[in-house]
Amino acid sequence: MKRHLKVASLLIALSLLLSSKCQNTGEDEREHKFGYVNFNLGESPVSSPGRQELSLYGCNTEITTRGTIWNGQENLEWNTKNQVLENVPFGYREEDGRKYFISKYYMASPPVMELMTANAGEKAARANIGLVIPDQFTFFGEKPVQIVHLDYTILEPVYLNYVEVDYYFRPGKNEMSCGDLGVDLIPLNIRCKDFLWRNKSSTGSIQEAKGASGIGRLKNEKGQNQVFLPSYGPNGEDCLDCTITILDDILLNHEVFFATEDGFSKTISLTDFYKKNGHEMPIPLACRPRFELPAGCKSND
Repeated sequence: MKRHLKVASLLIALSLLLSSKCQNTGEDEREHKFGYVNFNLGESPVSSPGRQELSLYGCNTEITTRGTIWNGQENLEWNTKNQVLENVPFGYREEDGRKYFISKYYMASPPVMELMTANAGEKAARANIGLVIPDQFTFFGEKPVQIVHLDYTILEPVYLNYVEVDYYFRPGKNEMSCGDLGVDLIPLNIRCKDFLWRNKSSTGSIQEAKGASGIGRLKNEKGQNQVFLPSYGPNGEDCLDCTITILDDILLNHEVFFATEDGFSKTISLTDFYKKNGHEMPIPLACRPRFELPAGCKSND
């Protein structure tokens, strides 16, 4: 009887040991998971296009197609399907002892610029704003894949009016600025409810459609610390009606706000700010440390 009990105890201990090893192996695998993003690009809006850059922003993570090689090339090629970006981080990661989960991504693709004659002897740069479809996604599964389409022929071309943001605004006498806190990349969503779509008269499927949105980002660097307001006039006239919203649910260590006259807000009217201040005043930012994981840095299990 005692012998049987010893054997049973040994089997139970062995089972627990194997179970523990399996669980640890599973955790190790989850720590190093990656996914794939498959890009399909339509036609370029300009006659002599270069290759197109696209950036992905996940929890505590930034990836760009610049310098990422497939088929011996970097960046994305127009009018080409199935361009696969490999090794996109997915799953658990850790920084300074703080564990977080990468699954949600925002994507931004810059405007394609073209020079055109505004008046005799003058040239202005007009921008083609593309639609990234979808412009955000959440990975799931063991080896996840996301399909993304880029269409730069849907929206009417616009001119861009730039407005800087202030990373070094201090909300209070004893409070630190976003720059002081080391905040750098900040994803944004720009929504313009009166953005004109091109009429697809050959099919009749799109007529007088309006409204578009897309992802952008700010960086604490000269020339990249600004947002743009689209307009149909080269000198800022006929501005679109646009709002910008801070997408800080993937910022691991900080929460970010616009500092307005009415207090702190995640969303402001970019059009109202531009009409009131033009290029004379930057948009103040306010940041505060984050001690709990934001929604975009948690597991979706």
